Amino acid sequence: MLPDAESGRVEIPRIPSGFGDKAVVGSVSTVGTPGGMVVSQFLRRLPSFSPVAVKLMALVANEDVSFKEVAKLISLDPALSGETLRMANSGLYARRQEIVSVLHAIAIVGLQRLTQIVVTAALWRGIPNRTSPFMKAWWRHSVATALIGDQTAVLPVDQAYTAGLLHGIGQLALFEHGGQDYVQLVNDSVTDGLDLMGNEREAYGTDHAELAGLILEAWGLPEVLQDAAALHHWPNVGGKLADAVQLGCVVAEHIGFGACGCHRQLAAGEFSGPVAEIIENKPMLDVFATEVNSIECSLA
Repeated sequence: MLPDAESGRVEIPRIPSGFGDKAVVGSVSTVGTPGGMVVSQFLRRLPSFSPVAVKLMALVANEDVSFKEVAKLISLDPALSGETLRMANSGLYARRQEIVSVLHAIAIVGLQRLTQIVVTAALWRGIPNRTSPFMKAWWRHSVATALIGDQTAVLPVDQAYTAGLLHGIGQLALFEHGGQDYVQLVNDSVTDGLDLMGNEREAYGTDHAELAGLILEAWGLPEVLQDAAALHHWPNVGGKLADAVQLGCVVAEHIGFGACGCHRQLAAGEFSGPVAEIIENKPMLDVFATEVNSIECSLA
């Protein structure tokens, strides 16, 4: 590692392609701490996430999964089941008939949409300090990224919504660890046009994208989701799913939802063709913003 001649700051070597060896973070961080110790440190502070939701995300990656298998799994968490049915019966997913069971919900809204509802409800339940401005912005950014990625990605197995929703989980862990110090770091990075992830590595020994990949690995989620989260700031290296998450992340921040580290790209106007196409489509942006507000209302 060599110091930058002008700033005196240490240049951190990053992984140029693929998430690589997730067992060791020291080679790509400002500290020589083994990756397992780094992620366990932040996981201890991370709010608990429904084991049922984690299993569901792994289960639905299998195209042959049965509706009954999914319904049985969700029913193991009564609180999550109740939250899922409340969302399914909200104005966002309004139907002429009341949805009375998880299996009924699958039949009415479909397995893909129900999975999105469950994962959204599970993440919402685990968010601390929901009233803080930072957490509100983080939540809206996560939902917007999920919606945008889901509606723009073309993938054989639909995982764009889940990957988009969870791509910022590293920021949640850093916020839980650093509190207002982390909020100040984000605000200063945006205000001064600095590299957010570089500042995170300097302060915490890892960045939110790298940390997200490690957290999803610790939760036992499919590797494709781990890579999509870890590489959402790396263009053209993480595959179609990572590209979909990156697109959603940039557009979400452009709309005004959250601060995930895209501010310098937005200020420079350096967009890929797909991102530019969506950003220039104001009616579509309005639809995304409305959907984010609708999901938030359905959980209130």
